[in-house]
Amino acid sequence: MPELPAACRLRGLTEADLPALMPLHAAVMADLRDPSLFRLAGGPEAFFSSHVGARGESWGVFLADELVAYASLTLPRADDRDNYARDLGWPPERAARVAQLSAAMVAPEHRRLGLHGKLIDIRIARAQALGLPDLLVRAAPANALSRQTLIEHGFALVWLGVQAEGSLRHIFWRPADRMATGADDAGVIWADGADLEAQRVWLAAGRRGVRAREADHAIGFALPPD
Repeated sequence: MPELPAACRLRGLTEADLPALMPLHAAVMADLRDPSLFRLAGGPEAFFSSHVGARGESWGVFLADELVAYASLTLPRADDRDNYARDLGWPPERAARVAQLSAAMVAPEHRRLGLHGKLIDIRIARAQALGLPDLLVRAAPANALSRQTLIEHGFALVWLGVQAEGSLRHIFWRPADRMATGADDAGVIWADGADLEAQRVWLAAGRRGVRAREADHAIGFALPPD
């Protein structure tokens, strides 16, 4: 597993940790300029409760005894309403074997420790250990920072639309055992991060979003390798 800062410790969460998650969630939501950027399926209480064993796994990062970051991995059934594979039109046999990076929160005062990226790496490693071949994650199109981070961790943008619960979202995919993005910029076509219609055009043409330009939030689309 990737190493965390020396002062932090990571452990799996249980039902006993649920009371600590609500104030962390409240702090994160209060710090967002747009609360629609972060939405937990079924609401925070139901989501947290179902991700300590019933539908997935969760990890907490603690500084002393304070929970300062959280991340979950959803292990959905093929026909679950919030299985992102349904948006992608995957057949049930593939949709039943996905892992979803479905939530991550870092307390605003602890966002300079690199915890968000570490929690992505930890969940990728866990999916590999479980033998699940596909990883999916969603993000709001307006959330340029999440998009940048996910692409840096090997996820490619593969879908844009309104999901079953009503949120407009990007969906990113990568194989569990390798990155979906590469280092070669040849053939990349750039689209403005706010131009959703252009993004839909390139996705419909079979391209994937494999670059994220920090300066202007543009997305670089490329054809998958042969």
